[in-house]
Amino acid sequence: MTAKSLKLLSYLAIAGAFTLAAPAVQAGSHGNGAAGGGFPQYRNLADAQKACARDTVVWGSSEHRGVFYVDGVGPQRIGGFYACMAVAQKAGMQIVTSN
Repeated sequence: MTAKSLKLLSYLAIAGAFTLAAPAVQAGSHGNGAAGGGFPQYRNLADAQKACARDTVVWGSSEHRGVFYVDGVGPQRIGGFYACMAVAQKAGMQIVTSN
């Protein structure tokens, strides 16, 4: 291999590493969370409020998968994702509305 070919390969390897490190989902109408579950989830409350304009925003704890809480209910918010309540219910998630 020539020096030029080796240099090109090293650039491609570095670019590939950055591509793998990029988040899989970008912010927008399809959610920006990566929690899975097959429905839109959001890392930021503002994004969820914008997407759920006519619905209640709920919060899902990373420690309690499949469970979402309305505002003021549930564990302390460390990690986790926001979602629209109707969408989360349709996806089979448990919604906790009171302590």
